[in-house]
Amino acid sequence: MLGFLFRRSRKTPNMLVQKSRVVHPSQRQLDGFQTFSQGKERASLVGSTTQTEDEVNEELKAFQFCVKSIKEISLKLEELAKMLKSGQIPENAHRLIIKELGDQISISVEEIFRLRELLELARVRAKLEWAKEKIEVKEFETPDHKRMLAGDAYLTRELYSPLYKWEEMTSKIDAALSSLTLEEEASIIEQYLSLIKERLSAKTGTEDIEMGKAACKERLSSISERWTSIRRDKIERAINLELKASQMKDDIKEVEVRFAVTELDQSAYEYKMSTLQGSLKNLEKEISEIRKSIDEMDMKIFRCSDLVRENP
Repeated sequence: MLGFLFRRSRKTPNMLVQKSRVVHPSQRQLDGFQTFSQGKERASLVGSTTQTEDEVNEELKAFQFCVKSIKEISLKLEELAKMLKSGQIPENAHRLIIKELGDQISISVEEIFRLRELLELARVRAKLEWAKEKIEVKEFETPDHKRMLAGDAYLTRELYSPLYKWEEMTSKIDAALSSLTLEEEASIIEQYLSLIKERLSAKTGTEDIEMGKAACKERLSSISERWTSIRRDKIERAINLELKASQMKDDIKEVEVRFAVTELDQSAYEYKMSTLQGSLKNLEKEISEIRKSIDEMDMKIFRCSDLVRENP
């Protein structure tokens, strides 16, 4: 679907210069560019990305809509579970609402994972196109050509605009994909697979959820792989912070000893202790948050994997 990312019009620098003469007569000084392209072809410096941008923008809008929708459904499911547990809603009503929300989340789960895959592919191809453009621009950036371009804003803009467009596209995709964190995805998968388990136990039809199950399993595998790397970095970060905290505790003991032997007066002692204890408290809080996030994500993946085994 995204093969169009590699379909681009081909122009030589001669053609670019000829076009510029029509628009900007002052560009006659750039005739020297003509010799640069003799005997070889290269990608157009101003290849249009309009079609690519339009299609990717449509995918981005659809993805963002799905993210919003699925987060809303997720919150509703959490609230519904609390209401059932507290007795605020009868079992029959809960079952009916669960069925409706289950149908909605089934559609959203399939769509959001499909769109994520397309956007990830588009991001890779956009980066490849950026790399191609960068090479072509580098070839064009001789000292003589730079001097010629220095006085011509139009050709300078035309030369670099493809690079900026691919960078902007990559940035948009990154922002959209990061709007749904790994933790949120794992929670959504857990909720969805839990709903599947309930519907199967109720002996309802399963054909409509097979696609969703397959999407969840595939996405869970990808999440687990990414989490392994992120988890390793988090553990390393926590260990480094713990070493700093240990050193800070030693510093606190040293300040206490120096105060005991009257090397520090009361004012200096209180200032140093306040500073060190405040920093230590912040470090310990960050360590605790990192450890908690690791445990919570580990548990999410474990529960999802367990549900996958229960719903083969």
